[in-house]
Amino acid sequence: MTDRKVVVEEEIFDRQEAARYLKLGADKFDKLYRVCADYQGGKTVTYKKSKLLDRYDQVCESPREVSA
Repeated sequence: MTDRKVVVEEEIFDRQEAARYLKLGADKFDKLYRVCADYQGGKTVTYKKSKLLDRYDQVCESPREVSA
């Protein structure tokens, strides 16, 4: 049997798409998820789905201890 490598494409969102995906308003999204931003130079900012979900888990586990 041979080993197989599974390649999964990463979904990438802009700020508005990411906020909609998490069902949050823009202000609340910025407060909680700004740390997930990937700056692509200039004003282009993207958010990877995997980073957003990791941060979501952190926020849900201990909302009082997570700082934005």
